[in-house]
Amino acid sequence: MTTFATAPGRPFSLRPVDPRPAPCKVCGGASPLFGVQDFNRSCEEHRGKFLPLTGAPIYYRRCSGCGLLFSDAFDDWSDEDFAAHIYNDGYAEVDPDFEVKRPVGNAGLVARTFKDCQGLEVLDYGGGNGRFAAELRQAGFRSVQTYDRFHPAHRERPAGRFNLVTCFETIEHMPDPKTGAADIASLLADDGLLILSTLVQTKDFARDRMHWWYIGPRNGHITLFTYKAMARLFGEFGLKVFATSNPVTHLICREVPSFARHVLGNGQPVPV
Repeated sequence: MTTFATAPGRPFSLRPVDPRPAPCKVCGGASPLFGVQDFNRSCEEHRGKFLPLTGAPIYYRRCSGCGLLFSDAFDDWSDEDFAAHIYNDGYAEVDPDFEVKRPVGNAGLVARTFKDCQGLEVLDYGGGNGRFAAELRQAGFRSVQTYDRFHPAHRERPAGRFNLVTCFETIEHMPDPKTGAADIASLLADDGLLILSTLVQTKDFARDRMHWWYIGPRNGHITLFTYKAMARLFGEFGLKVFATSNPVTHLICREVPSFARHVLGNGQPVPV
């Protein structure tokens, strides 16, 4: 292991880079090294905010099959490591919309979209401080829970399964996407709907490569999807992925539930 530090007294270790191709974390395809960014590269760089370099190189691989872009540098980290070095007191600096703006906006969108479905059992997976759930309850939804392994108030995994599961800006943070997707799928009712948000790789990704603003190891963005990779991942759990007009929002279900027909209509799922 190689040890680095973001500040005095805060050392961290990364898995040493292996120049040989590794298996894709979704489809198992050959994934050679693709590019590298400093640990402190954040998504705020596209707004002109740059953090000091740490000298810790975070290598990413890209699958030659499904196109998944991922890093294995953090594969040996515990939840405590992620909490100490990524989801710490400095996280708001690299994701200023996390606490209020994003959950309030997402809750408004869900409340408007499903305004006649306030009896749904709702789970916000990876919901941080619980603001989304609070906003949705204020909008009239009667049963909304929050689950987030990295927030002390919401660490307890909920029991049961839910009609509507939301997962905003979470899956790109997972070093083990299969385990994460399996956990989400296990919480979704057979006739439920998953609203997943994560930005998929753009049509210009082959040109932008590591300059793509969404690659931000300091944000914890370490697993970045194509539609093909997402469909392959959730397809393993009997789920179909439906793209929307917004490349950050995806609707996922086994079969289209009655309460979501007005949204999905006759749309076709992304091919696996």
